[in-house]
Amino acid sequence: MILSQAVVYMAKCEKSNDLYLAYKQAAHDVHNKGKLAVPMHIRNAPTKLMKNLGYGDGYKYNPDYDGKVEQECLPEEIKGKKYFKK
Repeated sequence: MILSQAVVYMAKCEKSNDLYLAYKQAAHDVHNKGKLAVPMHIRNAPTKLMKNLGYGDGYKYNPDYDGKVEQECLPEEIKGKKYFKK
């Protein structure tokens, strides 16, 4: 019964193709730009070597800032790009 209620609710709700368009833009960038480097500040640094190389430097842990952290997580080549606009 619960599953059928969820299916009916989803079938009746307003539809949008925003997610499809966002995926299409992201796939286009992957195809045209290839593999891009992960920014250093969001890279995991489980070893001393990685810490010495700068992995994780400048990372802001969201709960330490009351959930109000603005930090770029995209590679430099697509910095500031918004795929899903809602």
